[in-house]
Amino acid sequence: MSFLAAALICLAALSVAALVLMSGFGLGTLLTPLFVVFYDIKIAVFLVAIVHFSNNLFKLGLFFRHLDWAVLKRFGVVSVGGALVGSVLQAWLASQTLKIGLGVLLVILGAVEFLPPRLSWRIPKRLDPLGGFLSGLLGGVLGNQGAVRSAYLLNYSLSKEAFVATATIIACLIDVTRIPVYLLNYYGEIAMAWPYLVATILSAFVGTLIGKWLLDIVSLGAFRRVVAGSVVAVGIAMAAALI
Repeated sequence: MSFLAAALICLAALSVAALVLMSGFGLGTLLTPLFVVFYDIKIAVFLVAIVHFSNNLFKLGLFFRHLDWAVLKRFGVVSVGGALVGSVLQAWLASQTLKIGLGVLLVILGAVEFLPPRLSWRIPKRLDPLGGFLSGLLGGVLGNQGAVRSAYLLNYSLSKEAFVATATIIACLIDVTRIPVYLLNYYGEIAMAWPYLVATILSAFVGTLIGKWLLDIVSLGAFRRVVAGSVVAVGIAMAAALI
């Protein structure tokens, strides 16, 4: 990888980290398409997973005290099982059809937040285990767990900080599950890519600090609309096969 390409990835990591903190997403949703330019898709998912996990640990240090343990138990724990299944299946599944279907679903889920109160609806809480499993599964297969997770967390009356903390620890649980499976298959890639990974991770840390500052100055209503709009945007991009 050239110096210019590495600088581009670092700049993207900084910018994306600042933006995604406001959406509840992880870095994977937006960084994976960029890494795919330079690496095979499966290697790209693996490398981004390492950046994603490192940045989430940093983010968790900033927001851990706001964690909603009840939501974590209902939604987050089962996501680990989904991540394990997804990471194992990744080597055999053709992901494009799955992406299109998921994209349409995300558009619907995100658009609900913009409906008038009398027309709005929420995903039943009894489906939380299914949402958690799907979030983990998609994280393992596609590296795009964040949009599904955020769409489900909009069902809860969480503060901005609790939303970010809960989404982040769920993402960490999924990463802890899927990264060891990737390592078994792609360990050699780390030796070649580690200088770029370190630079990308440090850039993401700076972006996360910028994102925290932005989070402090927006209202809860604006935050929820940003999350919902991000879910819709990612859904459209996935349905159109852009990511």
